[in-house]
Amino acid sequence: MPKIPAARIVLLMPTWLGDAVMATPFLRALATLYPHAHIAAVARPLAAPVLAGLSYVQEVYLADRHNPAATARYLRTGRFDMGIALPNAFRAAWSLFRARIPQRLGYARDWRAPLLTHTLTPQRRALDQRSADLAKRLAIRQISRELGRPQNPRIGSPYQPTPAIDYYLALAEYLGAHELSKHMELAITDEERAQAAAALATLAIPSPTWVTLIPGANFGSSKCYPPEHFAAVATTLIQKYGTSILLAGSPAEAPILQAIIEHATTKATGVSPQHFLSLPALNHGQGIPLGALKELIRRSKLVLCNDTGPRHFAAAFNVPTITLFGPTDPRWAETLHPNERILRVNVPCGPCQLKKCPIDHRCLRGLTPEMVLAAAAELLG
Repeated sequence: MPKIPAARIVLLMPTWLGDAVMATPFLRALATLYPHAHIAAVARPLAAPVLAGLSYVQEVYLADRHNPAATARYLRTGRFDMGIALPNAFRAAWSLFRARIPQRLGYARDWRAPLLTHTLTPQRRALDQRSADLAKRLAIRQISRELGRPQNPRIGSPYQPTPAIDYYLALAEYLGAHELSKHMELAITDEERAQAAAALATLAIPSPTWVTLIPGANFGSSKCYPPEHFAAVATTLIQKYGTSILLAGSPAEAPILQAIIEHATTKATGVSPQHFLSLPALNHGQGIPLGALKELIRRSKLVLCNDTGPRHFAAAFNVPTITLFGPTDPRWAETLHPNERILRVNVPCGPCQLKKCPIDHRCLRGLTPEMVLAAAAELLG
């Protein structure tokens, strides 16, 4: 018997793509705990493809950040018994409170506990961990002085790094769920499959195998591996394994992808631009839908990426993956993916969690193409 009886439940989905994928074990647990309930989800367009084809949610409302009044009206008129705020933002709890949903569940942080009827408290960092954050800050100050670029950034979160999968599943445990699986889950619709096939049809050199490179990150430039390093890895993958390279990203990241192609296709390498397919360049520069990217990643021989949202597509489909971590702490985004290799180098200033590197980006520049290729050889066998 669930701790909170409910016939109509609404979830406020995480804003970021990766967090939304890591919420799917929670969705499965919630649907199991409430098998006869109507479960609706409010999601931003970026996270909506995660829900496509999943049976755990009966209704998806696309929230328009430019029209918050429409979302408020949907929540107010939906006759929901319970609302669950997966994002940590104050605004998420405020939305449920203002809609007068009787039962409201979420984490007690960012001054929002009075707006919720049921709360969990996240674990705060220990004193020694806060001391480590101070050491990173001092290291950045020292390095930036040596480089002639004085910086004094704020570093650190007051909360203990917790895998998002566990963070969300704790809400399901609070409601009464047991024996919870941490496996992330995605589905592919017929429309998404057709969109992926249309993208593949534009490959100049049809190849039975391809490697998907994801060189961007919505978080900020600090997460991005240098384009020339990506190009060196791609060149060897083409020469050694005869694979095509799919470059994935948003239309705004098209210049990064083009830089990789230019670095990889010099006379010295002998690699042709025909080996590459830049997905953002398709459909007159509009790119492809994220749902189609799910299918392309599912069929990839290997995914090579920064710490970015589509990385979680690969984990959900058990695709061999190499993830390059720089400024971010892998503990926040642990996927439990057995075929993933996480590469990072220890630097005195990291992980700093900063969106833009204030010094020389040594955390990712220290990851050599040879290190990446060694991991690729292991995964490709």
